[in-house]
Parts: sequence; C-alpha cells; structure tokens
Amino acid sequence: MEKHLNLSQRIIIESNLDENNSLRKIGEIIGKPHTTISIEILSRRILIKGNQFNNFNVKCNKTEKAPFVYNGCPNKNKCKKNHYFYYAENANNDYHKTLVESRQGIDFENDEFRKMDKIIKEEIDKGHSFYMIVTDHPEFNITERTLYYYQEKGYLSCKNIDLPRIVRYRKRKRKVSKNKSEKKENECRINRTYQDFLNYKMANNIKYYVEMDTVESIKGHSVLLTLNCIPFNFMIVCKLESQTISEVTQKINEIKAILGYETFHKIFPVILTDNGKEFKSPDLIEDNGPDVVKTKVFFCDSRRNDQKGSIEVTHEYIRRYIEQGTDLDKYSKEDIYLMMNHINNTKREKLNGNTPYNLMKENIREENIKKLGFYFISPEDIILKPSLFNKDNNK
Repeated sequence: MEKHLNLSQRIIIESNLDENNSLRKIGEIIGKPHTTISIEILSRRILIKGNQFNNFNVKCNKTEKAPFVYNGCPNKNKCKKNHYFYYAENANNDYHKTLVESRQGIDFENDEFRKMDKIIKEEIDKGHSFYMIVTDHPEFNITERTLYYYQEKGYLSCKNIDLPRIVRYRKRKRKVSKNKSEKKENECRINRTYQDFLNYKMANNIKYYVEMDTVESIKGHSVLLTLNCIPFNFMIVCKLESQTISEVTQKINEIKAILGYETFHKIFPVILTDNGKEFKSPDLIEDNGPDVVKTKVFFCDSRRNDQKGSIEVTHEYIRRYIEQGTDLDKYSKEDIYLMMNHINNTKREKLNGNTPYNLMKENIREENIKKLGFYFISPEDIILKPSLFNKDNNK
C-alpha cells in the first residue's frame, strides 16, 4: 500500500465530502485510516471568504469539527460567513509544492537565500512568528511549513530556542471564605450566569462583546485589568494599583468618560468575566447614565476559563513581555500601552492575517480608539519581546 495519497484518492475524498459522508467511511473507501483523512483535510483545506459584514468576516463554527470543511453543507451557497473547503486538485498541488520545497537542494551561498535568512533572523529577534514572516513577506514565496523544515534542518540562522514560545502559566487560585463568599457570589450572579449570557446574546443578536479579566503579579502589588473586544481580539489594558472593586470601577468609568456613554455602550454592550472578587459589584460597571442603555455583565461558570478563552489566549502575548511573578509596579502606564499597541498591531492567523487594530478601526472608528491611546504600528516595527521596554525602542 502506498504511504502517501495520490490525486485519484484526493478526488474520492472531495466527492465524498460533497456527499457529506463521514471521514471513517471515506477512509474505508480508499483504504486509509480515518485519522489520515482528517490530517489530509486539515492540512490541505483552503479558506474561502464570504460576503463581508461590517468589514469583518466571521468564521463558520461548523468547520471546527469533522469533517472540518463546508463541502457537503446544504447552506454553502447561501451562508455569508468564511468557510473552509477541500478541493482535490488544490490539495494535490500543495502536496507536491511542499514535497519539492523540502527535497530540493538549497544554495546556501545564493544571495537571495542569504538575504531572506537575514530578514527572517531580524524578525525572529523581534519575537515574530513564522506565520507573521510569511504573511509580511509574500516575496519569499515560501510556506510556513517549509520555514519550520528549514529551521529544523539547520538551514536558517535562527535556532529553535529563538522561536517565540507560547508561555503557559498556572491558573490562579482564589482563596475565599466559603460561607460569606458563596452568599455574595450567589447574589451578584442572579440572572448573570454563563447560560444567561448565551440566552441574552442570542435574543438580542449581540455581535460585539468584551471579555474581562485581571493579570496578577506579586500578591498585594499592582495588577492589570484586561478587556478583550470580541470578535476583533482587540485588547485594552489598564494598570490597577490594587485588585479591588473600587479600582476596577474607577478604570471602567475613566474609559466611559473618554469615549462617552453611547460609544462605550457600542463597544461594551455586554461584558463576560470570571468570579474574581474585584468583579463582585456588576451594578457599578453597568451604569451608563440615565439616557443610555445599561451594559450587561455576566459571569462564567466556576473554574471555566475556557468560556472566555479568547482573553486567556491574548494573555499569552502579555507573558511574552512580562513573565509570571514579575512585579508590575515597575511598569508605567506608558509601558503598558506601548506593549498593547504592539500586540494589537500583530497579524493573527485567526483573523485571516489581519490585525486587531485594523479591524477595530474599521468597525468602531479610528478616532475612538485613538482617544484611548492606541495607534498604528507597521509590521516591520512590531516587537514581541521584553526588549520593547528598552529606551532605544521607545519612539
């Protein structure tokens, strides 16, 4: 039996996906394990953008699970969201292109290759990923997968240790007295549970909302209040002197004063947060004045950080600059905003190569985000490492 799939087998895969057959059945037809079919589809599927809504394309959640593509969906000609499709000819061409790239000899003395290697090293030193490099330099005409292959084989100047790592850190444990805290939690969570959030979002056709959390440092010292605007993954960060209700409320009110109540409600119609003690007075956050609809605050279920997973992922960008356990007192407000401007101007694969800043600008108006201290940074100037805080990098 041949180890690799050929064009005939890929055509069978495409036709069966069109008929909405399962991956297991497709595997049986061509004599391959269903896991092989799954890997083939995820590796070779292509993104087809739908019609734009508010200048932002929303990805269809159906492609998050098997069969991972939209080929057999009866609504594929009507739905306006972004979708993944599997096409046999494209998949076969991609396979052979990767095969050629990985097997062909590389002329290390070639000026073009050395120039590319120099640029890649410079970008990696700024904390850029291979995805960002491939996106920002289409003139390389190379895939992200091939760059990883070159790096693994030692063809590039950058080493494995130089590549940006997603820093994982332990979730914080909140120590509270059971009797009093449970009563307070039950009171503030009435009609504010995660299920209430889902029901409210569906009933009111909510497309924009904000995930709220805090990033802690040394106990008793400063913390960061983080506000992640969905679906753009645009992060607003405020330094708090202490992890208290009054500090959170004060920062939220400062944002309201800068934007105005109506604009604030447009960006913050709904806030989803966890059960931290600093968020236990949602009424103080919700009030937008007598003539403006209140912001609604909801709480995730206990120990379910995955229910606000986008903000947890964005926190990993913060950890590229500030390691866990670092005293946040030493960072100024200017340092925090400098960091967030670089993060918000970083291209994301999840956003189809766009940046949170550009998407936020197109949907909320640039003048509003500039009021909050945010601005555009070109891709070549992005730094995703602690060296950003060096004086030489502050412009």
